Amino acid sequence: MNPILSSWNAEPPPGNSARIISSIYTKQLTSDTLAFMTRSLRHNPSRHPNVKNTLVALAIFFTFIFGNAASAADDNPDFLKPDTNIVFLGDSITQGGTYIAYINAYLWSRYPDRQYNLINLGLGSETASGLSEPDHPFPRPCIHTRIDRALAESNPDLTFICYGMNDGIYYPPSEDRMLAYKEGMTRLIEKVRATDSTIILLTPPPFDAETRRLKGRPLLGLGMVEYSYKAAYQDYDHVLKNYSDWILQEELDIDRVIDIHTPLENDIAEHRLSNPAYEYGDGIHPNERGHFVFARTILEGLNAPGVEILPNYSDLPADSPISKAMPLILKRHNSYSAAWREHVGHSKPNKESVPSLKEATRQAQTSEVEIRRAISSPIAN
Repeated sequence: MNPILSSWNAEPPPGNSARIISSIYTKQLTSDTLAFMTRSLRHNPSRHPNVKNTLVALAIFFTFIFGNAASAADDNPDFLKPDTNIVFLGDSITQGGTYIAYINAYLWSRYPDRQYNLINLGLGSETASGLSEPDHPFPRPCIHTRIDRALAESNPDLTFICYGMNDGIYYPPSEDRMLAYKEGMTRLIEKVRATDSTIILLTPPPFDAETRRLKGRPLLGLGMVEYSYKAAYQDYDHVLKNYSDWILQEELDIDRVIDIHTPLENDIAEHRLSNPAYEYGDGIHPNERGHFVFARTILEGLNAPGVEILPNYSDLPADSPISKAMPLILKRHNSYSAAWREHVGHSKPNKESVPSLKEATRQAQTSEVEIRRAISSPIAN
């Protein structure tokens, strides 16, 4: 194991009385009751903010109480194992990584006595296809230029792969570009598989043209000479759907596929029913709500216990433990990820000024202790 990773020895704070209470009352609250609370929040939100906050607080309360009562023998998400290296590869959506921070929040809150090491190696502008549009400020980086070092340094036990948004370089569908994506992804999977890592392949999230229109971003029809992320093909999401269909239908050498595209697309459509001006981030990068759906979909795809009552991390009451801890969670995630990104290296012209990976790991350990204390604190009245 990488010596940096083997130094990870931060101890979580001791258990609290909630776990004792939960062991007594776990059997008295059925999953049907918890599911009803969640459905009430999702589909029948009250206009009265106190009622909404009470329902959310109850969902959070039971997530912590009953989550902490889970036993190690029968309460593991598929593949997400403690004391392993869990690596995420992808483009700027992964580099931003809010969905990864949300997964970490779930793991820390449900498993207070377990250690998870999530390593975000996402890189903005990156592709698996090796393509780059002429109008891009610099040649897009390709994962294949850094994958060997990334794998050698991170020593993954589990690897999530999510590429596609940049791979079609915002042009209309093309057989050549589709072939480049397929070949690039297949080569990447082969590289990761050679390390004996488990592989979870994610379909690319959607490109939301309506958000681009709402923000006044140019969208181009067929027949243009050039396209780019700044002036994309108006139906570029069709390209991403083609990538998603290939991933879902192709028999690739992976352990599981999780469809991210469809749940996010459905969530956007659902919001537009009540709010036609709903904006999904910038149309390329999800907003916080989108990252939550992203994280929840991954956890559902891994059969994670308690995900059916998972509170919406992007819209929590201000006095909830997770809400209070979230700025620390995101800050830790961003700092630790940046150190990993620069440690592995990349071809982008702009390099970040970050501490060494050893120092960043020490800082992350210290921050994690503080975060775990905040998460385990009683819910404010």
